[in-house]
Amino acid sequence: MDGPGQWHDGRVRVVVHVGLTKTGTTHLQALLAAHREPLLAAGWLYPDLGPGTHFRAAADVRRSAHLLGLDTSRVDGAWSALCAEARRHVGETGGDVVLGHEVLAGATTEQAVAALAHLDGLDVHVVVTARDLGRQAVAHWQERVKLGDTRSFATFEAEELRADTGRDDGPDAGGVRPRFWHGQDLADTLARWTAGGATGHLVVGPAPGAPREELWRRFAEALGVPTGPDGPVDPALPVAGNPSLGAPEVALVREVNRLLAADEPPMSTEVHHRVVKRGWAEQELAARSSTPARTPASLGPLLTAATHVWLGEVTSARHLVHGDPTDLDPVLARPGDPPPDVPWPADVDPAAVADMLRARAVGPAARRSRRPWRRRRPH
Repeated sequence: MDGPGQWHDGRVRVVVHVGLTKTGTTHLQALLAAHREPLLAAGWLYPDLGPGTHFRAAADVRRSAHLLGLDTSRVDGAWSALCAEARRHVGETGGDVVLGHEVLAGATTEQAVAALAHLDGLDVHVVVTARDLGRQAVAHWQERVKLGDTRSFATFEAEELRADTGRDDGPDAGGVRPRFWHGQDLADTLARWTAGGATGHLVVGPAPGAPREELWRRFAEALGVPTGPDGPVDPALPVAGNPSLGAPEVALVREVNRLLAADEPPMSTEVHHRVVKRGWAEQELAARSSTPARTPASLGPLLTAATHVWLGEVTSARHLVHGDPTDLDPVLARPGDPPPDVPWPADVDPAAVADMLRARAVGPAARRSRRPWRRRRPH
């Protein structure tokens, strides 16, 4: 689409992108950051108040700094500062604003309403990006593993995927919902974030095989940012993403997490985020080409049913949809695909990896440690 979506009525607006996690949010944020100047020239502000601006603001909304390995003193007040910057831009230039982070997706209704109260009087639009639950299930599982979880996919399936207790609030509340369902329920996320009157948008993540630029085109339509040759963003620009691991690599991280968890005292959350997740898993380990994990076909009926219910709720609530809803049909393992739970790579010693990561956690000099896997022999 080569211009704003039909919803756009010309009013100055603030767009809050609230996730969901593992739906291309890191890629979209990187595109926005890389094109901050051309976006500003086109009237759009993507605020920058220092490193981790939007992440820290989202943690402030959720009151979850400690869970995310952040210093509370650098998080408190971050959301109000971000909203104040949005108001400044709107007041001084009459331009539009886009802000947000996928951590916001997990906010309660009360947290969401309180957060958007900082933008009272402005035309607020909430955007939820979503991807099919087949890819989301294995992505969510491996993200939890990178954060320190040691569960197999089979255990994750039993404890979360097949253990939904119903939504956390509302007349049919069933108690505290498993993290996967709370974080991936696109309709409930939109309901929580539009409870105060914001306009809701669902951006459907493209199906596998779609052009790389398609996610940006759908997201830009929701924002009202022009696309095409004259648009302020080049969606083909190589930018950072959140890399996925192969199934054997996930098994390796699980075992390393188990070894590190036995330490006394155990590695802190902040250090684990920095050394294990970001430094090792998402940089070194993600570079290894391996067999991807795929959600078993046996979960198809469960995931398909949930998707159809949510899309019906989105339609009933009259949220605006950008993209083809059938792209949310779950992508599942095919006959012959291995299960998600496989052995870790034979050329790696998990104990050696754990020792290397312990050394890296001590100081910068140790980060030059050699990678603890053997050179593969030629076939």
